[in-house]
Amino acid sequence: MKYLFFDIDGTLFSHKTGLVPSAVKAIAYTRKLGNKCFIATGRHLGSLGSVKGLEMDGVVYCNGAGIMIDGKIVDSSPIPHDLLSRTVMQFEERDGGYFLMSHDKAFVNRREMERRKEMCRNEKGFMRFNEMVRMLIMKAFTEYRGEEILKVDIDFPSEAVMDDFLRVMDPGLQLASTAGYNVSLGKRSGEITRLDVSKGTALQKVVEMYGGTLADAYAFGDSGNDLEMLRMAGTGIAMGNGFAEVKAVADYVTAPIDEDGIAKAMRHFGLYEEV
Repeated sequence: MKYLFFDIDGTLFSHKTGLVPSAVKAIAYTRKLGNKCFIATGRHLGSLGSVKGLEMDGVVYCNGAGIMIDGKIVDSSPIPHDLLSRTVMQFEERDGGYFLMSHDKAFVNRREMERRKEMCRNEKGFMRFNEMVRMLIMKAFTEYRGEEILKVDIDFPSEAVMDDFLRVMDPGLQLASTAGYNVSLGKRSGEITRLDVSKGTALQKVVEMYGGTLADAYAFGDSGNDLEMLRMAGTGIAMGNGFAEVKAVADYVTAPIDEDGIAKAMRHFGLYEEV
């Protein structure tokens, strides 16, 4: 049995054309062979509409802080509330925008809410703000109390401010850059989880739950939050549209997402035969 883990944005889901049909077909084929397939995303469970209808065996979400198998949450690694509160204060002191992600919702502060509104108004072809609120299940920051927060998405006014935050960030946390796909924000944005949490640690947990070995794991990704997953898997596969750091750690670089990169890689490794 093989274990396949797929990032969403830039890997399964193209922001030009949507969910890639050849990838859907290849995944269905390999699952019929008895292989297990999983989403591995920075998104929370409530924001998976872009892959709705794609049949998978489970979901690694919030960059590995949550794991769902066969529709049941089987693992959760939230940020402790005292640590989260201190970190939120550091964001506020630097005029940072942030998303606090629970299992299925995003709690957003005023600065980030305004940035998203501006983006929806000004970026050609972008969705309406009300659609974004509905798609991401965005709620006011003040409503997060009592929720398990698994991941925090942040952005700062400049890269210099991000550097200043990183100097004081608690050593129990880590930041994955989103510069690979969040181009408009560049290196002033990122995703924060506990230090012991990543898509890679979640991949290892999932494989162990099935009694498998990492040698039989395949990971597909394109951005900074995929690095540890590609390193952990027996075979790490970078998308042709991925950024340089991802390609550097990959065992194999496939074609870009809009050139059927997933299907081509799966054929290369004998996981899929076109029918």
